[in-house]
Amino acid sequence: MREPPHRSMLGVYIVLLLSSLALPFASAQAPSSAQQPRTGQQQPNVQEPEYPDLLDESLSALGDLEEDYSETETKSRLRSGLQSWFAWKRRLQQEHGFAFSASWGVLWQNYTNSAIAQPNSVGSKVTINLSYDLFKHNEPDAFSVDMAVEDRRPLGTDLPPLRAGIGAGSLVPTAATWGQFDIGVTQLYVRQNLFENQFQYTVGKIFAPNYIDAYPFFDDNRQFLSQQFSTSPTIASPLRGFGGVAAWYPTESGLYLKTGMFTSLSDDTGSTIADFFTKNEHFYMLEIGSTALARTGTAIQTRGPTDSDNVHVTGWYRNATNASPRSYGFAFNANRRIGERFMWFLRGGWSKDYLADGALSGGFGWRPPKERSDLFGIGFGWTHPSSGTLRNQFTAESFYRLQVFQNLAITPDVQVVVDPALNPRVNTILVLSLRARVVF
Repeated sequence: MREPPHRSMLGVYIVLLLSSLALPFASAQAPSSAQQPRTGQQQPNVQEPEYPDLLDESLSALGDLEEDYSETETKSRLRSGLQSWFAWKRRLQQEHGFAFSASWGVLWQNYTNSAIAQPNSVGSKVTINLSYDLFKHNEPDAFSVDMAVEDRRPLGTDLPPLRAGIGAGSLVPTAATWGQFDIGVTQLYVRQNLFENQFQYTVGKIFAPNYIDAYPFFDDNRQFLSQQFSTSPTIASPLRGFGGVAAWYPTESGLYLKTGMFTSLSDDTGSTIADFFTKNEHFYMLEIGSTALARTGTAIQTRGPTDSDNVHVTGWYRNATNASPRSYGFAFNANRRIGERFMWFLRGGWSKDYLADGALSGGFGWRPPKERSDLFGIGFGWTHPSSGTLRNQFTAESFYRLQVFQNLAITPDVQVVVDPALNPRVNTILVLSLRARVVF
């Protein structure tokens, strides 16, 4: 992948900064609070941000890396024998600003009443995440670069789980990011916090769904598998391509504004920077919300920035492309933690001229008292296809994430798809899944 020209990068920084400062803002009266370090994470001599970082989700290179670090420091049933290895990696990050991790995930899914002759699918994900503070290491305004190198493919089956679930008849993918592409750079971006962490930006090749209507349970490496409960089925989000995102906190209360602009043309392992600047095929988003990331307590799920109490509304617009008309819509999210072990969520969306023009989902996650690194989740959702020839689809999913070793989790999962929109011959598709993920 070619690195973006410096002048082009500077232009994007300026555009994002000016667009954020030009947004209307409202004031709110509420006590301010500071972000607390996650349980088990010790970073001496590192100043904790005053504002939560909205731009690092667990499927981003940095968010995934930080979550891997957290998993290796958490309580588990058995010791892996790699404590000295993980301790060395943590010291490397603290002393030199360089962090890295590698992981391998395997997912098996079985589909009853499948519309295609593949009732089983096995997928593999190999991921290497790297992050380096180019300037001002251990400072609040450190300038950092993050990169993800990935390989995704089916194992012993023709189709990966992403395609096999759709082939079975579900309008909503039963494994949202378990697709197929050869090894390559899937993310490469720079990021920085400015003005005492009141303003943040990310620019480069990014995975756009990380930043659009994201919430704590959207990571299908560790949590729900169905897109019904990860990203909204009503948002015509691009995937991996060049773009930029900026977030701004106009008050000390938790109010935030987040805006982004991406090329609509995705390339898993290639470059789309030329498309961004030469083609009028873009995706725009604006999110307004309130966050309580600064609250203390053990996070309900094992991801990086835990948005424990978040309410937001996201508006989006996509230019017409050669393959699709223009489309637009909005989505909303509300999630709240009750105590230290329980979190509920309610999400929905509406769109015009996209595959699904309505969706609603809700559910909760819970941590067992004696196994705080485990996670149980359950969700229920409804999706309305934009095509009048397809019926409404209902999806229910439940999973239990079992932390066996510090660096190994096994997750059984079951989905029930009622009235599958793409398989009108059957009333129900049962999807049984088993996921394993090891971190190095």
